[in-house]
Amino acid sequence: MAKGTKPPKPRKPKTCPICETEFLPWSTTQKVCSPQCSIVYGKKVEADKQAAAQSKEWKKRKADSKPLSHWIDMTQRAFNDFIRARDGEVCISCGSKSAVSYHAGHYRTTKAATHLRFNEDNCHSQCAACNVYQSGAIGPYRINLIAKIGLQRVEMLENNNTPHRYTREELEVLRARYRQKTRDLIKQLGEAA
Repeated sequence: MAKGTKPPKPRKPKTCPICETEFLPWSTTQKVCSPQCSIVYGKKVEADKQAAAQSKEWKKRKADSKPLSHWIDMTQRAFNDFIRARDGEVCISCGSKSAVSYHAGHYRTTKAATHLRFNEDNCHSQCAACNVYQSGAIGPYRINLIAKIGLQRVEMLENNNTPHRYTREELEVLRARYRQKTRDLIKQLGEAA
């Protein structure tokens, strides 16, 4: 043996996953004890791969069968989480900082302007009382929105009536982007604290 080299490690016994007998493997990659067990093991591995492929195909078919509204809802959740993380717990309409819960309130509603559903200028943190019970409290919302983003951008929102129909692929990209933006923002806020 050359000077400075370590002696080889002794082989450790393994248990065959097929016949459950203990054996000493010839190499570190040996999984089974004999050629007969190797054939059975190979068939088992191939069957597992086929089952995984079928499961993946089934999940894809299941996802494809869901309506577009499902993907819009999923993207809306990710977008709303980002808006609440971005704005914090302060209502754009009444300025409340002590409300029980906060929503992502849209200036132009998602029913009236579906194309502005995921526009960051159109959505801000709003207390539940203003958003739900006062129908968005649009008067004070507009005043505070002008102070926050400027009159020109508010008028652009009010005059934007270009229709847009979202696709599933577009919604998946938006959802991934807003989930990442939320994670980055939370990380940034955690580092600043």
